[in-house]
Amino acid sequence: MASLPGYSEIGEDESAGNSASSSSMLPVVKTSAQSGSLYRKVACATLAVTGLATVALAVSSHFRLFTSSAHGDLRGSAGNSRAGHDRGTVSMVDDSIETLTPPKAPLKEFYMYRVQSVEDYEPENQDMANVGGALWYLHNEIIWHHWIRAGTYSSTPKTRIERFHVKTRATDKLFERDMNFGVVNAYDLGKCTGPFGCENLEYYGPVVGCETWDKQQEQNNFPHTQWIGENVYPGARWYSLPGHCSSRQFWDQTEDCIKDEPGGSCPPGVLPTGQFDCTYSYEKAGQINISDLEGIDSFDEFIESGGEEYSRRSDKGTKMHFWDGRDNTTLCQRRIDAVLQLFKKQYPLMPDLPDPECDFDIHKFYPQFPLGVFDEPSTTTTTTTEEDKKKKD
Repeated sequence: MASLPGYSEIGEDESAGNSASSSSMLPVVKTSAQSGSLYRKVACATLAVTGLATVALAVSSHFRLFTSSAHGDLRGSAGNSRAGHDRGTVSMVDDSIETLTPPKAPLKEFYMYRVQSVEDYEPENQDMANVGGALWYLHNEIIWHHWIRAGTYSSTPKTRIERFHVKTRATDKLFERDMNFGVVNAYDLGKCTGPFGCENLEYYGPVVGCETWDKQQEQNNFPHTQWIGENVYPGARWYSLPGHCSSRQFWDQTEDCIKDEPGGSCPPGVLPTGQFDCTYSYEKAGQINISDLEGIDSFDEFIESGGEEYSRRSDKGTKMHFWDGRDNTTLCQRRIDAVLQLFKKQYPLMPDLPDPECDFDIHKFYPQFPLGVFDEPSTTTTTTTEEDKKKKD
């Protein structure tokens, strides 16, 4: 995916701003009656060339505005922002042209991972992870089901770990509270289900969320607090990628909903701007098979031979030892290293990208936590007047 400067294509070319005036009239060349025929011929030629150039400029500018506006309708147009979305970096010059101020938040670039079946679909309105987070999901939810490598809440077998090259930028509203990442939102078939009522997507915009279970980072041990002390994969974290129309499940999403609830995914080839409709971009960056990671040729044959990936009762596998020791930090780190090494082996030319700092802070994000509100607590001060003092005396 090619990278463009951190500005929307709307308004980046000055010709767009000239379209109205340049198309309103053609230039007029005045000639006097005393001028000779040669002068008139030159004047006419100048008129023709200038007129064609002006028309071409007007058509070009109009076309850029038309295509940009059409694209904006699909991602959440400026009109939608005025209807209730504070896009922060957008200022309106007139009804058809947007100009952008430089974003406040820095660009983040890293990998996200997803445990996946054979099905292919985009990662928007989905929860993602780093390597440790993906392995924790496998260990805690998947591999202990003996006869099928499927989840507690899913019957679709998991076969691979996907990797995505992701770039993110926080909205100004989030970054003004010293955060690059928001809360992790949970999704059920594309619909946001929490925390609270997912109001954060409207208030801060559809920003990328992150959470950890490191006891030294209690400020971002939310919303899955039940795993604090349980998940010992070093540096494990989960992310969320808010997509459009997140108030509805996939099959109920309509064009109107997509307009009213823009997601954070940027158009292909555009760097995240920090606007409410462009907080992250992604592209597929490879995948590995879980069976290859475990060192087996076929899951079905392995099970038929009496093998078991992992047993929660014994904390180890049968005819396999890759998953032994769920609560052993050293063994968990070895599994993380094995995933990274297998990706490196299969994709040697792709860069190594470290995980960014997860700076989500529940007390900055929800200033009145455990209430799910975003306003700072109000402080009331009382002033005593001279008259009040006299009454007390």
